[in-house]
Amino acid sequence: MAKFFFDSHIPVDAQGGDLDGYPLALLRLDRQGRLRQYNQAWSALMEASRLGGELADYLHREDLPHWQAALDELREDGERSLHRRMRFIHPRGDLRWFDLHLGRRGEHYYVALSDGTRRRRQEIQLEASRRAAKSLLDGLPGLIYRGRNNRHWTMEFVSAGCLPLTGYPAEYLTNTHEHSYSTLILAEYVDYVWSTVQCALLKHEAYELSYRIRCADGRIKDVWEKGVGIYSDTGEVLGIEGAIFEIGGGASL
Repeated sequence: MAKFFFDSHIPVDAQGGDLDGYPLALLRLDRQGRLRQYNQAWSALMEASRLGGELADYLHREDLPHWQAALDELREDGERSLHRRMRFIHPRGDLRWFDLHLGRRGEHYYVALSDGTRRRRQEIQLEASRRAAKSLLDGLPGLIYRGRNNRHWTMEFVSAGCLPLTGYPAEYLTNTHEHSYSTLILAEYVDYVWSTVQCALLKHEAYELSYRIRCADGRIKDVWEKGVGIYSDTGEVLGIEGAIFEIGGGASL
C-alpha cells in the first residue's frame, strides 16, 4: 500500500489505490494552502518533505498572485477544476515550470503537478530562434515572404521590407484576399507571373521573374522575384517562399 504523510508525521496507508506509484506529484492542502499530504513523486521533484508549510513557499514570487487567485476561485466554486502553469523554485535554487491541475473537495484542495521544465525551456529556445530569424529577415532589403500557391498569392508571412518596397505594412498583405499581393501586380503581368511560377513548381525548380507592381502611393515599380516551392513528401505543393526586390528607381504615373 502507498504511504502518505499527515500532520502527525506518521505514515498512514492511503485509501483508494497506490498513489505513490503515480508519476504525477499529488498534494492535499488545507484551506490556507498548507501541505497536509503528498506522494513520493512530489518529494522526488522538489526534495521536499516539510508538512505544515504553505505550497506558496515554493512558488516564484511573480506567480504568487496567480496562485492566490486560483485558491480564491476554488473557494467560491468547489465544483470546478483549474489548470495553471506556474514557476517553482527548487530548494537548490533551480527554476522549474509545473503544470498544475487544482480542485477542491470539502475543506481541502487537491493538486496534481507535472514537471514542464524541459518543455518550457524548449519553447523559450524556439521563441528566441524565431525572434532572431524574424529580426534577420526584417533587416534585409526587399520583401521576404512565405505564402500559398493561389491566384491571390496569399501571404502567410511578410517581412518588414514590405513597407519600403510597396508602401504597405506587412500586416496589410498577410492572410487576406482583399489586400493580397496579387492586387499590386499590374494587370498585364498577372498571367505571366502565375504561369511562370506554376511551370517551375511542376518541375520542382526555383522560379525567377521580373514584373511591375503598383505601390500604395500610386508609383509603379519594377521588381525582381526569386522563390521556391514547399512540398509534401508526396510532392504536393504546400506553399511558396521567396524574396522580391526593386530593380531600378521606380516610375511615376
